[in-house]
Amino acid sequence: MKAYRLFTTTDGASAFQKGQIKDLNQLQADYFFFQQDPPERHSFDWHPAPRAQYVITLRGTIEFTVTDGTSFILNPGDVLIAQDVASTGHKWRILGEDSWARTYIVLKDGEDDGFEPEA
Repeated sequence: MKAYRLFTTTDGASAFQKGQIKDLNQLQADYFFFQQDPPERHSFDWHPAPRAQYVITLRGTIEFTVTDGTSFILNPGDVLIAQDVASTGHKWRILGEDSWARTYIVLKDGEDDGFEPEA
């Protein structure tokens, strides 16, 4: 399954890796919740992740940008692992007319996130 991981670099910036989630990976989660932002919201400015969490896009197309200005696009079904909790942060914006609906799965501390970086 296609995935991106946001992480904090040694100099405190936010960066990302492309990769995938291991099939049938079972992990321990503290809790999960759903959120939806209407297309009128358009964007959310610079912020670090509030905690280590999966963000699974259910509807909408979203562009994420990290500290150095590089970006990637999430589509429905894509997984984001947000772990840039101690960084300058990332920002996002909604592309197109759809709202952004997603599920957050909050990982337990120290839990292996199942991410495999692209070779």
